Amino acid sequence: MPNYTLPDGETVKNKLGATSHSELEEIEVDFVKARQIEHAFEPRIARTFDAAHLKAIHRHLFQDVYEWAGRTRDEQVRLSDGTIASEPLLYRPGSKPFAVGPQISDGLDALAAKLRDADYLRGLPRAEFAARAASVLAEANSIHPFREGNGRTQRIFMQELAESAGHSFEFRVVSRERMVQASIAAHEDRDIGPMRRMLDEISNPHRVAALTPAIAFLNSAKYPWNDCYVATLEPGHVEDLTVAGVNGAHFLSRTDSTILIGQRSDLPSPDTGSGARVKVFPSRWPDPDDNSTATARPGPSIGP
Repeated sequence: MPNYTLPDGETVKNKLGATSHSELEEIEVDFVKARQIEHAFEPRIARTFDAAHLKAIHRHLFQDVYEWAGRTRDEQVRLSDGTIASEPLLYRPGSKPFAVGPQISDGLDALAAKLRDADYLRGLPRAEFAARAASVLAEANSIHPFREGNGRTQRIFMQELAESAGHSFEFRVVSRERMVQASIAAHEDRDIGPMRRMLDEISNPHRVAALTPAIAFLNSAKYPWNDCYVATLEPGHVEDLTVAGVNGAHFLSRTDSTILIGQRSDLPSPDTGSGARVKVFPSRWPDPDDNSTATARPGPSIGP
């Protein structure tokens, strides 16, 4: 038996005294955010981009929440209640299992070796870096080394990989639903296209600058944007949509499940306003790579 959870089989045993899954979700957020801020301003973890690096991030983030923080789920961890926690087989209902048993440590070591052999993706134009980093994130997610906390740990790992290569990833503009869709596509279907598009978008400061005020507005309106697929319009993909708002150089379109941000210059008329039903031919977004190229060049494969 895995022994990671309380008798309800759902609530992960924790140091906070939470006795239900919903209670744990509610109270652990502030503890983890505090550790995220601490790590951002006083980083003490060596950026070795290997299993030790990933474990150290997890240990730091979740040290207040879990006794097993920093330990992968294939390890046997004796908890304070006397049980031994281990869950080498982990899967979501109806989904393929993540890495099983020794595949976890082997997978992390293989990923570290691929990064090392590729010089940690340094020296690449932004778009190429994002395209190849998508394979790294997809592979780390499919390994899923920890019982809980993989997403937040991986995001810091990827942010640090980007910084090391002279780029940035702004995961703050990625909705939970978009991350879920990209992760499922990569793990279940081995389709990293959605992951690649997401990382390309959040590494481009112009597209991040379009998303940031839109998300700020949605937050102020208490709109549950994290439950929607939120993205900037993709050049070359014709869209029939309804304009929900126009602000400055950008416009917003919304359905029950999707929020799209476009460039105002792509609207059929400067006077197009809220409520208008339009066909949009999205143009290319400005790009830091414009002095060279914004198209990723073929390179050695990393991951699936």
